[in-house]
Amino acid sequence: MKAKTLFIFIQLLLVLLFSGCNNSGHKTQVNTNAKGTAVLITGAAARIPQEAALLEELNSKGKLNNVVFIGGASSGALNAVMLNGILSGKITWTQYISWLDQISNDSVFINREKRLPVDTSPLRKYLTRIVNDSLGYYKLKDLPITTAISITELNVIDIPKKNYRLCNKKINSESDPDLDIIDVLMASTAFPVVFPDQKIRNSTTLPDKSFVDGGMGEDHVPFNGLIDFIRARNESVEKIFIISRKSDLVPDINHELEAVGIQDIKVFNRLGISLDEILQNGFIKGLREYEDKLPDLAKNTFVYIPDFEQKFLLLDFNTLHVQYSLTKKWAAKNKPLLLSQYLSNFE
Repeated sequence: MKAKTLFIFIQLLLVLLFSGCNNSGHKTQVNTNAKGTAVLITGAAARIPQEAALLEELNSKGKLNNVVFIGGASSGALNAVMLNGILSGKITWTQYISWLDQISNDSVFINREKRLPVDTSPLRKYLTRIVNDSLGYYKLKDLPITTAISITELNVIDIPKKNYRLCNKKINSESDPDLDIIDVLMASTAFPVVFPDQKIRNSTTLPDKSFVDGGMGEDHVPFNGLIDFIRARNESVEKIFIISRKSDLVPDINHELEAVGIQDIKVFNRLGISLDEILQNGFIKGLREYEDKLPDLAKNTFVYIPDFEQKFLLLDFNTLHVQYSLTKKWAAKNKPLLLSQYLSNFE
């Protein structure tokens, strides 16, 4: 068991450490006309209510009155779909938060056999009930706001990886508005190694492969879909908000695996490795690539990330209400930072 667990752990580290290594970094020219606001929502795993609370605060302050594009990766893709429902008047923030309050580990995964990947069939059932039955979104084309959801083509040994940005509008070659929205969300949220790879059925624009977490590869910050959107409509946006979750940079790999039912973790106790640290490095790298590729837009880009003392695991879905409450209180007293101001903290 120990050898198998160590092998799985090494797989996970390889996926995360090499994530984003194939980004070209070329500057992108965009049309100078600018209309509307774009929202980019990163992966958060079990910290999804932190992003939800930040979005709610922006909306309450009138910052999301003219959203023309939403980009989401991983759990950020879930928030992207919910933001569609809220901004179009299908649901309220109160309704969405009540759905988040219902989520627990049992509604996301099963791991009776104590091995990886876990069984995420409960998540598919939950998303079907919320996205299909409550919101009435069955295909990507049902989303009212132009929305790009990132997925990653990945076998663990394939490095570098390839990202695809699946949109409800035909903004790039891979976008197919008729794709099943639950399939796309399951793929985008499939945290590699821990959650199983996912197939997307009936696609004519994607390779016949499985896909994982959209926040891997180039899309730690899912801005490439925004580039596709700007090119497709030949018109830029006025303002961009990048929404992300708090990073807790403590060694946590053993606790994270415990959260999904893997108990044979003594081998990790001395390694002192933090998944958050690896992911944050990718996030900062992504922001700098964004600044380099889109220097004009970067001047009107704001980063919104909460900062409070309490720490929460990425893979523990039993604390969502507490996270939402803490973030809501923090957001009421703190505004988004200009991208340049935020990045100055990492120089």
